[in-house]
Amino acid sequence: MPPALFDFCRLCSLRAIRLSGHYDNWDDAMAQCKGYNQNVIFEKTLASSLQVKNGLKPYERDSVLFDRIVYSWPILASLNWAAAQDSGKLRVLDFGGALGTSYFQNKKFLDHLNEVSWHIIEQPKMAELGRKYLQDNVLSFSSSIDKGFQACSPNFILLSSSLQYVREPFNVIDDLAKRNVPVIALDKTPFLKDGINTFVQKQSVPSQIYPASYPCYLFNEHEIIKKFQDHSYTLIESYHCQDNLSTKAIWKGMVFKKSS
Repeated sequence: MPPALFDFCRLCSLRAIRLSGHYDNWDDAMAQCKGYNQNVIFEKTLASSLQVKNGLKPYERDSVLFDRIVYSWPILASLNWAAAQDSGKLRVLDFGGALGTSYFQNKKFLDHLNEVSWHIIEQPKMAELGRKYLQDNVLSFSSSIDKGFQACSPNFILLSSSLQYVREPFNVIDDLAKRNVPVIALDKTPFLKDGINTFVQKQSVPSQIYPASYPCYLFNEHEIIKKFQDHSYTLIESYHCQDNLSTKAIWKGMVFKKSS
C-alpha cells in the first residue's frame, strides 16, 4: 500500500472514534463508560513513541504510527512566535502531552532555536515511563502542574487534545493561567456549534487503536474564552482543526497571550 494511502487509513481509524450521549456532569458520563486498561494504552503508546524517538517512524498520535508527520501548523507557528519574543528561547509546558507526541512532531522546526526545553505533565505511570525511556536534556516529565513548574519556567503552555479529558477542566485553566506564562495554546479541542452550555459525552475508541470508553467535555467557546480573559489573557487567534468526532461540535485551536 502506498504510504500516503496507508496514512489516510490510519487517520480514518482515529476519526472512527465516536462521541455519544449528553451528560450534565463527568460522573454521570463515567457511569456509562467501560473505562480502559491503562497498561495496554501505556505499553502501546511507549512502543510507538520509542519508534519515533529512534527514527524508525516520523510521527505518532494516540499510539497510532504514521509514515509522515501530520502537522498542526498554527501550533508550530505559535511555538516559534513565542520563542521570537524571548530571544529565540522556547520553554514548553505540555499538559497531557503523552510521551512527546507534539515535541517529536515539531522537533525539526525547533532545533534551530537558541534554547529548547519541553516538559510534559502526565498521569503518574505515563510520566514514569517517560522519565525512564524518553527523557533527555530537552524532554522531561512530571505528574502534576506544581511539579512541572518546579522543574521548568515555561514561556509557552500547550494543551493539545487534553483539556476535554480531565474531570475539572476549568480548575486546570485557573491553575495554569494564574502562573502568568506569556502564551497558552489549545489545540484539537471540541467547541459546541450552537453555543449551548458545556456538557459531557461518552467517547468510544475503536478496538484497532485500543478498547476504551471515557468521558469527554464539549465546551461552550465563549465560556472558555471568558475564563482566560478573567486571568488577563487575550485571544490572539483561533482556527479549525481536522478532527471531527461529533456532529455537535467543531474541533478548534486557540492561542492566548498574557496581557501586559
